[in-house]
Amino acid sequence: PVVAGRVRATQDLYQDQTRLQALALLIHGDAAFAGQGSVAEALMMSGIEGYDVGGILHLIINNQIGFTANPENSRSTTYASDLAKGIDAPIFHVNGDDVEAVVRVAGIIAKYRQVFKKDIVMDLICYRKYGHNEGDEPLYTQPIMYGAIKNHPTLEAIYSEQLIAEGSISEAEHQKLVDEFQDHLSKEFDLAPKFKAKDGDWLKGDWKNILPADNSVPKTAVAEKKLKSLSEKITQIPTDFNANPKIAKQLEERHKAVEAGENIDWGNGESLAFASLLDEGFPIRITGQDSGRGTFSHRHSVLHDAVNGGRYLPLNSLGEKSGKYEVHDSFLSELAVLGFEYGYSLTTPNALTIWEAQFGDFANGAQVMFD
Repeated sequence: PVVAGRVRATQDLYQDQTRLQALALLIHGDAAFAGQGSVAEALMMSGIEGYDVGGILHLIINNQIGFTANPENSRSTTYASDLAKGIDAPIFHVNGDDVEAVVRVAGIIAKYRQVFKKDIVMDLICYRKYGHNEGDEPLYTQPIMYGAIKNHPTLEAIYSEQLIAEGSISEAEHQKLVDEFQDHLSKEFDLAPKFKAKDGDWLKGDWKNILPADNSVPKTAVAEKKLKSLSEKITQIPTDFNANPKIAKQLEERHKAVEAGENIDWGNGESLAFASLLDEGFPIRITGQDSGRGTFSHRHSVLHDAVNGGRYLPLNSLGEKSGKYEVHDSFLSELAVLGFEYGYSLTTPNALTIWEAQFGDFANGAQVMFD
């Protein structure tokens, strides 16, 4: 979900409503795809308007080893990828030893994503030759499988023999390629002790203008005249919009409170704060299970036409130069939704990005993200 959020933000920065200019490729382990709740939540959010990124390419490196767990201990389905059936995503099971089939299917899933803009999965059936890590002995717990793997030819041997047999390359050409690659690996190995990591790029680019904080309190006050002007704009309802009479009355009372300078409640104050940011050109994105109206009916930032069900967002009535106000009622997720908004915020430092838990205790469902 963090990756999906970053991709959505990139698409928004490009104003790419076709969702063709940025995409996500997620590489999963088989045990993780089946077992991690973040995957299930991310799949279920993929077709929802507020979280749509035009489809994600999922590549499962299916090497049948979630440490020492066998497949029957890792899931209740035949394939690790079966979870994706829940959103009707196409799933390709590909033999990792057939390199040309892998390349062909990779092309198919890339084209599918660009044409249909939906999630698609390639389940790459392969194996891990040496167990979970260099010190692990997989024969302890998976003797049959690793007895077979021990005697199985490598992909390089399988494919080179195929190419030589069909006359695509000669044995001498193959050996030259092997020698050149081994030489390249040896040179890189020798350079490794001198390697110095570069700065991470996550907080570069647009983040360069975000300066380190100090202990001063910035002045965020807005002129009274400006607040009254903003209040008038965000409490007006178009004449052809059939708003709920109770909501219309609330908005009318809000504006009266601002004009009088007293009895400005939380919802009114929040709407003024949002409006002042938008007026200065800063976009706002807020999601949560009741974010449109507010869990306690305090926000009402989305009005619903009582006759035709149409929607009207008063905070998007401030003029062409104002920032965009985007609010979405999310599905019943905390982990994935917070991850998505975290990813979104990493790519848009000049926007106000909010995830709003429906109730305070709902935050415990997002604890992994906090950690």
